[in-house]
Amino acid sequence: MFDEFLLGCILFFAGGTSAIFVRGKAKGYLFLLFGIAAQFMILPSAVSVLLGGGNLEKILYFSDPIGSSAIRLDPLAVFFVIIISAGSLLASIYSMEYLKHYDEKKYSLSSFYFFFGLLISSMLLVVVVQNSILFLIVWELMSTSSFFLVIFESDKEEVRKAGVYYLIAMQIGASFLIAAFAWISSVTGSYDFNSFKNILSAQGSISIILFILFFIGFGTKAGFVPFHTWLPRAHPAAPTGVSAIMSGIMIKTGIYGILRIILLCGIPEIHLAYGVFIISLVTAITGILNGISQKDIKKLLAYSSIENIGIIGMGIGLGMLGLSYNLPLITWLGFLGALLHTLNHFTFKSILFYGAGIVYQKTGTRNLENLGGLIKYMPLTAAVFLIGAMAISGLPILSGFISEFAIYLGIAKSFSFDSASFNILMIVGFSGLALVGVMAVLGFTKLFGITFLGTSRSKFHHQPSEASPMLLFPMIICLTVIFFVGFFPAVIIHLISGAVNQFSQTNYLSELSSIISVYTSLAKAISIFVAILLFFFIVRYLLLRRKHVRIFKTWDCGYQTANSRVQYTGSSFSLPFLELVAAVVPQKTIVETEKEIFPAEAKLKTSQHDLLERIFIQPLLKYIRSFLNLFVWIQSGRMQQYILYGLIFLVLILIYVIGVM
Repeated sequence: MFDEFLLGCILFFAGGTSAIFVRGKAKGYLFLLFGIAAQFMILPSAVSVLLGGGNLEKILYFSDPIGSSAIRLDPLAVFFVIIISAGSLLASIYSMEYLKHYDEKKYSLSSFYFFFGLLISSMLLVVVVQNSILFLIVWELMSTSSFFLVIFESDKEEVRKAGVYYLIAMQIGASFLIAAFAWISSVTGSYDFNSFKNILSAQGSISIILFILFFIGFGTKAGFVPFHTWLPRAHPAAPTGVSAIMSGIMIKTGIYGILRIILLCGIPEIHLAYGVFIISLVTAITGILNGISQKDIKKLLAYSSIENIGIIGMGIGLGMLGLSYNLPLITWLGFLGALLHTLNHFTFKSILFYGAGIVYQKTGTRNLENLGGLIKYMPLTAAVFLIGAMAISGLPILSGFISEFAIYLGIAKSFSFDSASFNILMIVGFSGLALVGVMAVLGFTKLFGITFLGTSRSKFHHQPSEASPMLLFPMIICLTVIFFVGFFPAVIIHLISGAVNQFSQTNYLSELSSIISVYTSLAKAISIFVAILLFFFIVRYLLLRRKHVRIFKTWDCGYQTANSRVQYTGSSFSLPFLELVAAVVPQKTIVETEKEIFPAEAKLKTSQHDLLERIFIQPLLKYIRSFLNLFVWIQSGRMQQYILYGLIFLVLILIYVIGVM
């Protein structure tokens, strides 16, 4: 069975490679065919572990320096495998239709599908490989392939800059992982993950430093503050299907890496648990604060991903605190909330990115200030997008509420533990998470309202129309999962209980039963609420079905002319809130007007800056640039000098070899 799983992982790459040899639409259909075949290879093994528990493992043998490497499917790996495999298939369906509007002569669809398949295969291998060298290889393949997907529209300068920025960020994160794996492998004398347990579980300075190195390396991929600045650059630059898979799936490999290291740590050091929780809270607040201020739809969604990574991190931090203080129920609720939100974020963020891609395809713009009234032309897209926005805002009856409720419940239960510092942190965490929820509602009310409601703020070359079924199908599938998790949370909790239980140090049955009882009551309350809404809707329909209902415009002082200029813009909608937080979300306002008493035209431009990027990243880049400028003399342009460098290198290598012998 495990051989079939590995074959399934390779099939995605094989599909991307095969797409090179066919033309036009056949590339997408061929890749999709390989993707469907991969599901039949991957899912049986994954489901068997998910339902039956236990592990599936196979030892692969490579030449030195890798040596033997375990490929292991445990419940945690299976959880991510299912998200990656199923999510990639949906992204394949969406991309096949979305890429039709790209001119194949200008943009190479062959390279797109090749790197798309490589990205999916490498993500699947990342979560099952148990050898540090092999892990770093597939990790780099994942980063490199996603880089080439980000720069798909490489004829645009901003895309090239975003791609280079993304690649540099990934290499910085990888350097921390290389340092951590090299250090711990040199101490243990092994590259196998299981051999790292003794070092990471030992309470001491070495284990703390190693955890920090791993957290920075994986946290850069996930988008934790202050290593988050690549997301709002890379997501707008990439094609929408790639943006969805990067935000909904790829950044979760960073979450997987952190969770895997926590498993190896056993009981984490208490200060590390506090640190993870605080950094995650800051990440969530930073992400949504900057997201509210954005005008580009995909940039807003990218900052929202940072916010949701922060929420996932809060669940991880809460679970670590439960382990450190020996609080089994808190441990369970924390890691349950983290894993549930990982699943939920994949579904509603995929919907939102897919919807953003449809808007861009139909209107040619992602700028909120140029949109409006699209619900008249694409009502189904708008309805699904609205539900995705409600879910990501954590509103009841939808999946986002279910996962955030686990974290809220864990924080509330923690107040029974007698520790002043712990209780203060939980008060701050509870308040911060509530604040994040309120800001998320504001941000996504702005996103949906400005995009789909009102009247259009600009004229489009072609009248927008409803999206094709191929674009809507992945959104509908994700929507189904959102409602299923919202109405049947106990089923999902049972399915992922094996993964959550890997972090528990005690018998989990009592914690599981108490949590299931709470969620069963919650599901009943949600069902009753929905039944009441449906009852009143049906009654209203029956009472009015034979009556003609006249709709009047709201009285507006006699002014009846529809004009988009009297509507809120995205900037004006969020301005009152942004003025309150101007200290942490700096704004720049530029007024362009004629120098006369009654100017005929005037323009107002506003832009916001990421404060943490200005504080941490930009000064660092400045110092790096200054340091590299010291060595510009190396590139003189003279061939003789470059040949001399090669000779010097060969002499040094010869001296080293003689010295070793």
